[in-house]
Amino acid sequence: MNTLSARLNNHDSYPIPHADFLRLQHAHSVGVTVLDMLNVIECSGNRHSGPDGDALASVVALLTDQLGKVVSTCESVMLNDMEVSRDN
Repeated sequence: MNTLSARLNNHDSYPIPHADFLRLQHAHSVGVTVLDMLNVIECSGNRHSGPDGDALASVVALLTDQLGKVVSTCESVMLNDMEVSRDN
């Protein structure tokens, strides 16, 4: 977000609300856990005991929801900043 903000708004940093930080942190930890689990399954050679499609779809839905909330918050703040700079 800091890079995107620097390109669009010329800010050095972009603060996000604490709730959005927690959402990003949770999405990251869930994603890493799922990737680790898939890696263990792949390395064990036992591909038949992996998670079913519904379980993976549920994880993807959770991650998408969390990241979508963060993007919505950040996007509204960035658009508001852009409108304020245009008015000045």
